[in-house]
Amino acid sequence: MALQTDAPLPGGVTASNAYVRVQSARVFKKADSDAYSLMVDVDVYVNADERAKGSISQPLTCPQMDAHKFSFSIGDEQSNLIALAYTKLKSLDVYDGASDA
Repeated sequence: MALQTDAPLPGGVTASNAYVRVQSARVFKKADSDAYSLMVDVDVYVNADERAKGSISQPLTCPQMDAHKFSFSIGDEQSNLIALAYTKLKSLDVYDGASDA
């Protein structure tokens, strides 16, 4: 699973058709809160070929896309957190026009 979209990079540069992959998705609740959150970390690559290099791949620096926090409701959300993460990412403006890769 991954998304393909234009990625805004520092300095006003855009990486066209970048390859965006969820690195981690985790649910947490702060001790002083009753609310749960879904934290999603992503890696952005210039393309799928770069990602396929494995341990020597070089993710791009993309602060607008690298980490996101969403509200999460236990029992109301699907159990596959990675699939849910992609669905929630596509709801954000920065991922407008993203397609499944």
